[in-house]
Amino acid sequence: MRSPLLTALLHPLNLAMLALSALAGLSAAWWLFPLGLLLWLVMVIAVARDPSLRISHQLQQREPLAQRFQRYFDRIERSQVGVFNSLSSAPARTRRALQPVQAEVNVLVDRAYALCKRMTGLENYRVVSQSRADMELDLQQIESKIQQADDLLVKREYEESRQALQGRLAKLDAVSKHLERVEAQLMSLTNEMDGIVTEVIRLQAVGPEDASRFVPALVKKIREESEQLHKFEKEAMRV
Repeated sequence: MRSPLLTALLHPLNLAMLALSALAGLSAAWWLFPLGLLLWLVMVIAVARDPSLRISHQLQQREPLAQRFQRYFDRIERSQVGVFNSLSSAPARTRRALQPVQAEVNVLVDRAYALCKRMTGLENYRVVSQSRADMELDLQQIESKIQQADDLLVKREYEESRQALQGRLAKLDAVSKHLERVEAQLMSLTNEMDGIVTEVIRLQAVGPEDASRFVPALVKKIREESEQLHKFEKEAMRV
């Protein structure tokens, strides 16, 4: 998908303004061209900064995640769009009062995506790894061979294999437990996001003055969720 800037540059009205500016500068007065160029630049900036265009581009830029996390993130993303659409249709004063909520929601969703993307690598590792049941069976066979081995060198080789396999089992257990914690966190976040959408709709109904009083608490709550996700992401780097 085109970036907002490229979309703005190739917008038909903006291209028409640029052409008219050049034509006016050539056929009428030279000073009409820089004036038209200034108007064209204003139009390009206006289109490039269009919030709906920017969020649409952001959604398209996100890469697919592991199915285990994609279903949760899809709900989180829908809530982000729900907040955006709700504020877009709100009166100007209410929209300005609730703008900090939209900004924090965007940060929260970006962090949720970053966490899911990092966890996708761990989930792929877990999926392609040999199953725990197979590794435990291999471990039993190695233990049996160690007991039966008469040659010290052969026995040492089996013991090294046992140690390596135990390390893989411990790593797989650590990854699986961390993934379960992340999945639980995402499940909780989807419910929190649904609540945020509901709260934004409610605050629109109470008017801009009353909404402004409730915004700081809502923003604080969203930031706490964002910090929790950031903590999970840092923990993932140590798994």
